[in-house]
Amino acid sequence: MSRLLRALLLAGGAAVLIVLVARVGPAVILDMVRRVGWGFAVATILYTAHLAVRAAALWRSLPVRSLSYGAVLQVRLAGEAVEMLTFTGPFLAEPAKGWLLAERGAKGADAFGAVAIEYLLYSLVSAWMATVALSVLLTRGVLPGDMRGPVLGVIAGMGVFTAGAAIAAILGVGLVVPAVRRAGAVVGRQRAAAAVARIDPVERVLVDFMHRRPARLTEVILIEAAGHALLALEIAAVLRALAIPFGAADPFIIEGSAKFISVAFFFIPGQVGASEGVYALLFRAVGFTAAAGLTMALVRRVRALIVAGTGVAVLTALARRRRG
Repeated sequence: MSRLLRALLLAGGAAVLIVLVARVGPAVILDMVRRVGWGFAVATILYTAHLAVRAAALWRSLPVRSLSYGAVLQVRLAGEAVEMLTFTGPFLAEPAKGWLLAERGAKGADAFGAVAIEYLLYSLVSAWMATVALSVLLTRGVLPGDMRGPVLGVIAGMGVFTAGAAIAAILGVGLVVPAVRRAGAVVGRQRAAAAVARIDPVERVLVDFMHRRPARLTEVILIEAAGHALLALEIAAVLRALAIPFGAADPFIIEGSAKFISVAFFFIPGQVGASEGVYALLFRAVGFTAAAGLTMALVRRVRALIVAGTGVAVLTALARRRRG
C-alpha cells in the first residue's frame, strides 16, 4: 500500500470520526471521558496484563525453550509499540517480533514460527468469540438490516478459517505453501518459488507444533482465551466507571463482536474512524448509548498509547544493548 493511499485512508477515517463525534456531541463525550476517571488506569492495567498473557502464549509457542519469559515479554511490548505507533497493525509488528526473538537468541525459523503460531491461535480464539457474539446479536435481531449479510459473511469466513486450522492440526498439512505455489500461474513461478522459500520453514514449524504437540497446542489456546477474557473485563471496568448497568454477558458480546474490526478494516491505518463507528454501533445494539461506545474506543486508544510508550522504552534499551 502506497504512502499516499495510506494517508488518504487515514484522512477518510479521521473524517468519519469527526462526523461521529459531531453527531453524538463533543460535550457528551467529554463528560463521559471525565466520568471514566480511574477507569483509564484500570483499563491500562488490564491491557498490560493482556499483553503479558499473550507474551506467555508466545513463550510457550517456541519449539525450543531458548529464551526466558522476561525476554519474550520485552519482545511483546516492543511489538506493541511498533503496531501502535506505525499504524501498520500486524503487517509490520508480527515480523518485527520474529526478528527481535531471533536477535535475542532464538533460531530464525523457530522465532518466526513461534510468532506465526501465537498469532494464528490468538486469531483462532478471536474467531470463536466473534462467531458466538455475532450469532447472539443476529438472533436478537438488534443489528441493522443491511449488516445481516456482511455479518453472516464474517461468520462463514471464520468457519472456513477454523476448518483450515483443524486440517493443519489433524493432518499435519500446511495450506499456505501449496496456495502460494498455485498462485505461481498468476504472479509468476519465480516469484512464487521465492515466496515459498521464505514461508516453508516457518509453516513447517507451525504445522509441526499443531500436529505433534496437542497438549502444548491446547495450553496455548487456553492462555489466549484468558487474554481475551481480560479485554472483556476491560469493557466491564469502563462500563462500571460510567455507572452503566450491564449483564454479565454484555462485555463478552461486545468484545467478541468487535473482533472483526481489524479484519474487515485492515486497510485503514489504525482502524481510525472504523473502530469508533463499530463500537458505537455495538454499544447501541447491546442497549447502551453510542456515546458510551465512542468513549470505550477512546479509552482503548489512550491505554494502548500508554503501553506503547513502555514498548518504545524497551526498543530503545534493546538498541542500546546492541550498540554496546
